[in-house]
Amino acid sequence: MLRKFAVENFKNFKDRTEIDFTAIHNYSFNPQCVKDNVLNKSILLGRNGSGKTNLGFAIFDIVMTLTNNAINTKQTDVGSYLNGDSDKEYAVFEYEFQQNDRILRYTYRKADPRAITFEELIVDGELIFRRNSGSDEYAGLAGLSADHLRINIQDGTLSVLRYIFANTMQSPDSPITFIMDFVSHMLYFKSDTQGDTFIGYGKGESIHDYIINNGLVDDFQEKLKEFAGIDAEFDVVEIPGTPGLLVQKFKNKQLRFDAVSSTGTAVFSMFYYLYKHLGEVRFLFMDDFDAFYHYEMSEKMIRFISEMKNCQTIFTTHNISLLRNDLLRPDCCLVLKDERIKSFSDSTDRELRQGHNLEKMYRNGEFDEK
Repeated sequence: MLRKFAVENFKNFKDRTEIDFTAIHNYSFNPQCVKDNVLNKSILLGRNGSGKTNLGFAIFDIVMTLTNNAINTKQTDVGSYLNGDSDKEYAVFEYEFQQNDRILRYTYRKADPRAITFEELIVDGELIFRRNSGSDEYAGLAGLSADHLRINIQDGTLSVLRYIFANTMQSPDSPITFIMDFVSHMLYFKSDTQGDTFIGYGKGESIHDYIINNGLVDDFQEKLKEFAGIDAEFDVVEIPGTPGLLVQKFKNKQLRFDAVSSTGTAVFSMFYYLYKHLGEVRFLFMDDFDAFYHYEMSEKMIRFISEMKNCQTIFTTHNISLLRNDLLRPDCCLVLKDERIKSFSDSTDRELRQGHNLEKMYRNGEFDEK
């Protein structure tokens, strides 16, 4: 799991901004929101322009660094990569992972999206490697059966961690294997008026083709009714040379589903695809996840994903009606403001209890920075 993440001098984050998933409190309710003393499900609030989406891009910079999985063009834009007010020449990304009882700290700096200038891996306080323009150190590679490598990587796109993984036989419990597996199964998703945005894990297939090819038309129909309350009937029109066409059946005709579906229903199709693959996702960032959803559907989605113990999840939203202790808990409700991220629990001197109305307290400024 991801224990902590910090970023500096990236997009709107001029100074160091940290999100700490270990900042938990001793609440007895909704225990599914915490796993191994780490926040497993969180909801992130923030005003427009506070940086919620950029925080997602920052966390998922590691996907671009270590894998060939999908990225977003906004991640690779050189002109907006570094913060406009900072005089520093690189952005800093710090990740702290929890692998069973081990703590893995992976840090790197970039001068632009493709130029790594510093990289370091520390496991339980012991340096494994440090790449730092002329003062490199690789003594810790012996413990990874990688000391035979002659590493001489200059500033550029190639990561030392990725190079080690590609050129050695790492054991399943190796920290290198753990990080690469975790990052390979990270997924960022957002639906807005500009379409769907994916970063990370995915198979690059059409959602409707996936439903048809896997015989899931009836299942999709049932889930649409269960989550969205939409009672629709679907069928597949066969077209030679293709998987077919998903259509919605009406009294007198059949119409293409992608032509008659509402925005919310179309976005649900994406959630359905995610739902079928969430068992493979280690870290999920759902940005403005409920922008097109009725509040009941938003609640159902949070409840459903909260039961998936192996998928660490951040939901970002503007919907403060979701700030309820029957859905999450105060230490899972995070606020991003002025480049700082704090939970409700850490933003007030009051002892928060299960019976507190978090939405009302938020409206009344209880969690504003003192």
